[in-house]
Amino acid sequence: RRVTTTTMAAALWACAAYLAAGLIAVRGHRKGSLTRDGAFAAAFVGGTTLAVTLRFGLSLLLFYFSSSRLTKMGLKEKEKIERGHGKEAKRGVSQVLSASLTGVMEAMLYFYLVSAHDLPVDYSSNYTASFLLCAYLGFFACCNGDTWASEIGTLSTAKTATLITTFEDVPKGTNGGVSTLGTTASIMGGVFIGLVFWLVGIFTVVKPTTVPQWPLVVFGGVFGGLGSVVDSLLGATLQESWVCTKSGAIVKPPPMKSSYKLVTGMNVLTNEQVNLLSASLVSVLAGVSGAYFFS
Repeated sequence: RRVTTTTMAAALWACAAYLAAGLIAVRGHRKGSLTRDGAFAAAFVGGTTLAVTLRFGLSLLLFYFSSSRLTKMGLKEKEKIERGHGKEAKRGVSQVLSASLTGVMEAMLYFYLVSAHDLPVDYSSNYTASFLLCAYLGFFACCNGDTWASEIGTLSTAKTATLITTFEDVPKGTNGGVSTLGTTASIMGGVFIGLVFWLVGIFTVVKPTTVPQWPLVVFGGVFGGLGSVVDSLLGATLQESWVCTKSGAIVKPPPMKSSYKLVTGMNVLTNEQVNLLSASLVSVLAGVSGAYFFS
């Protein structure tokens, strides 16, 4: 009977998680934040992470809410800087998965290898659980930091950005272009996810530990900033950036026009692929380095 009761409770929680994520996805679609296929993907990733633990789910959901709000901030000004920005504000399935897939896989591994209980980050007590918790935090700190950097940094009063590889002045919106405002925003975006992870854990962690958990806030800030740097390096080298010499706006061919000029990069990866690769690399690094923070 005890096993049956536990199983029933877990099933009910999973149903509630997918229902809540589905309703949020529908709301996002109606408000123009998600395409139809993007809404289906968001319902899946949101429901899956929320079904594993409340901390996993809320970290992802608050990343989604904050990034959606910032994407729509100053939309007219961003459209002048980067053509097509308004269309990108409506996230499709590729955009949703590029900013969640690795995190969802880590949440599923946590459920399979550890449990559905929220444990503290304590490598000396449970290395596997702690690795996955820090990797998950690192992934979404990177995603949120990169989003905050892009959406806030673009609105900087500076006329140009600085290319991270050569330190040359480039048009704002260029892949790999950084600014003081954008870098600060990336760190704060990571701090935000770290703060959510820590605060929710105060109420959901089921096992006591002597390892302080508040450094999760700092940990998130570190990997939010680092993630933005990695994303910028990949974007500056493996992703093309074109500018229209007539308007000065960043454009994304095709179609190609005579007024378009290559600013930097090679046509190797798409924006979504850069985002997924950079966040995944940072995620693994966060999982490994967490042992030096929480032991």
